[in-house]
Amino acid sequence: RLGAYNCDLKPKSKISEAYGSDSISERHRHRYEFNNVYLSEFEKNGMLATGINPETGLVEVFEYKNHPWFIGVQFHPEYKSTVDEPHPLFVAFINAAIKNKNK
Repeated sequence: RLGAYNCDLKPKSKISEAYGSDSISERHRHRYEFNNVYLSEFEKNGMLATGINPETGLVEVFEYKNHPWFIGVQFHPEYKSTVDEPHPLFVAFINAAIKNKNK
């Protein structure tokens, strides 16, 4: 998929807290997708699908529930990041690293 796609974020998830929103649009530059056939198996093992494309039902974001900050995304946050305005995921990652540096 190429271009921007909408994504609904699970309320109170780490990613929704990072964005301060439950709905985002992010750019993609690949042709890979998560196979939803495996979604229940992933969730049984601690991975949470916290971002879903509302038009396709495809998983855009995963979080690991037993980790201080583990977020995997299908999009490219670096496309919207600048030195003066870093992407919310990068800011949240750095803040989590600082908060958990001694754990």
